[in-house]
Amino acid sequence: MFYAFAGDTVVFGSEIKVLFDHPDVPREVDWVGGLAEQGLSNFSAMSTGPVNTWFRGVHKVAGGTVVTIDLATGRTDVHRYWQPGGPLADADAPSAAEYVTRYRELLWSSVEDSLMAEVELGLFLSGGVDSAAIAAIAAKLGQPMHTFTVAAQATVLNGDVGHARQVAEFLGIPNTVAALPSDAVPSPADWKHLLWLMETPLTGPEQYYKFSLYRVAKQLRPGMKATLLGSGADEFNGGYSDLLSMGGGWRRFEANIDRLAVARVVRPEFAPWLTQKAPLLLTLPALADDPRGVDSYADFLKWKWRDVQQYNCWHEDRNAAGSGVEARVPFLDRRLVDLSTSVPLSLREELLWDKRMARDAVRDVLPDPVTRREKKPFFNGRTAHFAHRLVVDALNRNGMALVEEALAGPRMADYVEGDALRRTVAALKAGRSPLHPQIPLRVVNLGLLDVLARGEREPFRPERVTLPAKSVDADRDAVDEALGGVEVRPTSVLAFGPGSRFARDEADGTWLLIKDLAVTHTVDEALAPGWVRFLRAVDGTRSVAELVEVAGIELDEVAEYLYLCVETGYLVLRPSLVGAAS
Repeated sequence: MFYAFAGDTVVFGSEIKVLFDHPDVPREVDWVGGLAEQGLSNFSAMSTGPVNTWFRGVHKVAGGTVVTIDLATGRTDVHRYWQPGGPLADADAPSAAEYVTRYRELLWSSVEDSLMAEVELGLFLSGGVDSAAIAAIAAKLGQPMHTFTVAAQATVLNGDVGHARQVAEFLGIPNTVAALPSDAVPSPADWKHLLWLMETPLTGPEQYYKFSLYRVAKQLRPGMKATLLGSGADEFNGGYSDLLSMGGGWRRFEANIDRLAVARVVRPEFAPWLTQKAPLLLTLPALADDPRGVDSYADFLKWKWRDVQQYNCWHEDRNAAGSGVEARVPFLDRRLVDLSTSVPLSLREELLWDKRMARDAVRDVLPDPVTRREKKPFFNGRTAHFAHRLVVDALNRNGMALVEEALAGPRMADYVEGDALRRTVAALKAGRSPLHPQIPLRVVNLGLLDVLARGEREPFRPERVTLPAKSVDADRDAVDEALGGVEVRPTSVLAFGPGSRFARDEADGTWLLIKDLAVTHTVDEALAPGWVRFLRAVDGTRSVAELVEVAGIELDEVAEYLYLCVETGYLVLRPSLVGAAS
């Protein structure tokens, strides 16, 4: 719920755009507040302040609060009736086994509550443990649902689509895939429609994919009025611990979030110590100038609680509402959140490392490979290129039309150097910018929102957005055909593309992918020995099957790397053998 003051009038609504119908509500972006948002700059620090509404004079009713406004005086009172709690003392806490049992009971209860409906329900199935658990529990409760999975190159290569199909087959429930062709890029008009629906500059590939998923689901099942989602489990159950540890285990995870936590409260004169890559040498109490120090994990949970409101629930609500659907999120049942945040310090590693409590709680309804499946983000990691490419292509489309429209807005030039933005977007297209592509996208989005808010906008209608996705059966061949693009088969012969080669730096032994005389990627042989052997064997005559045999590996071990190199031109398929039958 959002609200704003217009003289002696309070204007409120479930969307920001409806507030602008009142002539006295400012129709402009809060540039200072927006650019200071951690989500725009990607600055490595925890944000725990109020949720950012992005627009001047617009306020949000925070989760777990009641806002009371005295219409006579304008006084605003905020009553907080709930917020995520803190860890219990060891003496008051259940055992690890009791935590798992209690989590299982509460999750079943939450899913059962979410299934209450007199209309058709659906489920978005990613193939991960969270959405799979909801599907399994719903089936056990006698309410199996039609499931939907988005298929883009990133979600195929990271295994989401295949695992979703396997989960659906295991549970005996239907699974439909919304397949986005490999060359799908939103037009400037389509992007602005989506952005205006989302009302947040954090709009990106995830929102575009999810919008396509909702549209396909509604076309296929027009009577579906609500969807269950697996969102929210990672934030409070250690779902990001492995990712943030960078492969270093729980202790490394704690050390890394120490840096994030103290960056927000560090004494200015000690700030340079945080730039050191080695372990922190100064104590947390000294860095924070507080003898109590910092409970970094508690601060991490506050950050994630804000993220849930600023990002997860925001875009899920807007996307669902845009298709006339209600989003239901069982893992955000406050009973589950309370339980997860109550885990004492002594049990955190045992229960929260890589989401162990949540995984163990569903072992009775899912096979082990599903409960053990590692988190597979497609905005970071090996398949991120495909999501990033959508961003870069959208920004460059039609002569950087989105960039130019944002820069032509009334205030963007006061804060953003236009030529630098153009050069950055062009460098991203050429593969020569180290900047994460979502940073310039979000800056452009902020400028576009400023333009859109000031114009006369008609109500959002989903059918106005071009839908390149189409529904297909969850069959590998059907998905591959719908995605299009170059198909790499075992019989395909590989060669290095023009200007590309693979070489070793004799100084430190690192292997280098070189394109046009520039080092673009490094490959650590200790971390990916099979991939190094595979690339070293590429000679323009061997097929993929032969290269895999020479490298002594399975194709699945390098499939993500392989498709990425083919997509980016580091490797090419011999023209006479493209699409050859396997």
